[in-house]
Amino acid sequence: MPIIAVVGSRQSGKTTSVEAIVRGLTEKGYRVATVKHIHEADFSIDTGGKDTWRHAQAGAKTIMSVAPKEWAIIRKVDIADLNLSTFVQQCEKEADVLILEGFRKLVAKNLTIPKVVTVKNKNEVTETIEYFEPILAFAGPAKVTVGNIKIPRIDVLREPQKLVEIIDKRVGLIIKKRRAPRETVKIQVHEKTLPLNPFVAMFVRNVILAMASTLKETGIRGDENILISFTDSKS
Repeated sequence: MPIIAVVGSRQSGKTTSVEAIVRGLTEKGYRVATVKHIHEADFSIDTGGKDTWRHAQAGAKTIMSVAPKEWAIIRKVDIADLNLSTFVQQCEKEADVLILEGFRKLVAKNLTIPKVVTVKNKNEVTETIEYFEPILAFAGPAKVTVGNIKIPRIDVLREPQKLVEIIDKRVGLIIKKRRAPRETVKIQVHEKTLPLNPFVAMFVRNVILAMASTLKETGIRGDENILISFTDSKS
């Protein structure tokens, strides 16, 4: 699952850049998940006095709230045990790309995670170009130009689409490959796999799923692994 990190100093435009990225990628048809790093030690997404807060105060480590248009899960955990895999596992089935806001120490030299670095001035460009790798673009509320640096610099308020296109160029092909249908039907007779053209494979798949869906206690989503085996009943 592709991950893009938006990192930078305080008040440098990280959230503004994340908004632009999420909006642009969503308009392109991608499903986007985000993770925000919050530094305040006593911060809680929950509200003191509410029922979910009371559940936590009573000792619950996982609290869920379910509303007509929202399902929220609050986990009381030690964040020292969290890593990028934890974030991906939470959203990889529902999203095509994950956008991180913050987590500068966690992603600084991770070469698998491209960074958008938000900057307020020339000094921040000079400092961060040595700290983060790789950098896709510098972004923020205003353009900052420094020497002959070849990394694109985007005024995210005036030209957000440029930032979106840079990211799309990086992750679009990966997302398309992840979305591409994979072989889902295999028929073996005496350990020999029979060749199936796409039409026959799809026909067999749909027929089997349709039959399975009529059985009791079977909920078919369309992405199941189904094994049907015929054996000689003579013994």
